[in-house]
Amino acid sequence: MKTLLIGDTHLMNQLILPKASELVLELKVKRIIMIGDYTDQWGGTICENWYKDDLRFLYQWKQEMKLQGIEVVLLAGNHDVPYLIDKQIYYSVSNLNAFNWVKEILFDLDLQIAYQLDNYLVSHAGYTEDYWLEEWHFNPLTPENKEELIWLHDHVGLSRGGKYITGSPIWADLNHDLNNFFHQEYPKQIVGHTPIGVIQTNNSIIGIDTLV
Repeated sequence: MKTLLIGDTHLMNQLILPKASELVLELKVKRIIMIGDYTDQWGGTICENWYKDDLRFLYQWKQEMKLQGIEVVLLAGNHDVPYLIDKQIYYSVSNLNAFNWVKEILFDLDLQIAYQLDNYLVSHAGYTEDYWLEEWHFNPLTPENKEELIWLHDHVGLSRGGKYITGSPIWADLNHDLNNFFHQEYPKQIVGHTPIGVIQTNNSIIGIDTLV
């Protein structure tokens, strides 16, 4: 099945997804995997209408793709999880009502932590040797996952200003964490999160966050 992968969109869904729709038709794509971080953009924390317009667009686009028989998988990123765990931080939308609205639509989008694409494990940031897949990572997230999501959110690696050797699958840094602490059980991975100029591969790790 031909698959299209889309990197971090950060409130640019209205710009990126129409181009993705063109590729779906041109390449006869049957599956789309979005790598996470649909929310937040520098300088946009007070622009609540931007959040609402862009995330509504994402939701409607996903429904349209499904009506066309295209599987759409949305993974959760480190910018999305704070909304799911009720943790308003400095780069979240500042209006509390808008924050809660974002939380609800993210749950409606059926985000999940990971996806197995043939031989590749796909996640927002990747699995280092310090972290292991769990069955719930493949399932749509619900409010019942709050404690597990808090754990993933709090495990930030040293390279991203945290206190752990490496970051969790929503925080791992491509250049430091994944390359230096390679997980032998998951030799092939596709990740976003770490901005890069062009798609790159190192040790079978493919980084696709080219939105810089």
